[in-house]
Amino acid sequence: MAKVRSFNDTSSVSLAYAISDNAAREDFNPKAPMSIVPFTTESFSMQKEAQQSTAITGNRRSRGSKNTRGSANGGVTVEFGSTPFCLDMLALSMLNVWTDVEAGNPAAGQFITDGEIKRYAVWEKTIRQGTQATDRLDHEVYYGNIVNEATMEFGDAELITLALTTIGAYADYTNALAGADNLGGSLASAKVPFEDYEIADSSNNLANIEIRDADGALMEVTFSDASLAISNNAREQTGLSHEFAAGIGIGKVGVTFSGTIYYFNQAALDAHMKNKRMSVKFNISTEQGTFVFHLPNLMAQSPTSNAEGENADYTTAITLVAEEGEVTIGGEVVNCVLAIEHVPTP
Repeated sequence: MAKVRSFNDTSSVSLAYAISDNAAREDFNPKAPMSIVPFTTESFSMQKEAQQSTAITGNRRSRGSKNTRGSANGGVTVEFGSTPFCLDMLALSMLNVWTDVEAGNPAAGQFITDGEIKRYAVWEKTIRQGTQATDRLDHEVYYGNIVNEATMEFGDAELITLALTTIGAYADYTNALAGADNLGGSLASAKVPFEDYEIADSSNNLANIEIRDADGALMEVTFSDASLAISNNAREQTGLSHEFAAGIGIGKVGVTFSGTIYYFNQAALDAHMKNKRMSVKFNISTEQGTFVFHLPNLMAQSPTSNAEGENADYTTAITLVAEEGEVTIGGEVVNCVLAIEHVPTP
């Protein structure tokens, strides 16, 4: 007898991660605890390159094609806030670790700068078929993922988001019945749920974005939208006898702060034309803690102001490219392209 079928909804998909440089399932023995991440979009996928046989066979029909080298790339977008998984996402993006502002006193705050520590994560995407122990769980696991790009978006009256794209070293998939622990077939020994947190938005939680000129004077600037982008210029290092990447390389760190500002004067244009340095600082504060972002040494690229129609605001699109500079944190001078402080709420 035929029965009505019901296909999967996106709410049946969950993502969990663990920070680890292990590159295959057999390396996780014993299994690792993983943290569940709430996400708005994800793009994890494994695939192989298709190669078409060019052999001439005496007729016009192709034969002998196959899929060869694999790739395991992905991405995830989360809603930003002062929560452990966002701190981990920033650490993975910055290729560094959080450091106490006051040694041995995490309550006084931590900071992180762009670094050169090759930090990897394993991501497990699980699709459940139901809520019972006898229902099947399908798992896709992506190993050795390094963050290639991270982007924070500040939209007008929007929730602040952090989007990561990753390059992975290997991937596999499996399935099993959920079982009593609802982990059937999972790489994880346990999946830790996330705690509720205040999601930051660009109206209530983002403090005024301060841009200062080369003399340290505050510039008259109001943004209508903005974004902070971090690029590690990661790449797959392919090699013979490897089904997936033989290694993952990273290049120079690239950081940009871009957006649209309401026109006030020619200060941005003047900074661009005369190669003047600028700096940016902004805060994001929620119930759980406060972030302070520092970009100490910026160059303005191609500020563009055009009137494109009647009854419209006259604005300037601007991109600020970060270079190495100095930030004072906890009384110490730190060299960086980007520095982020985080102070948890007592």
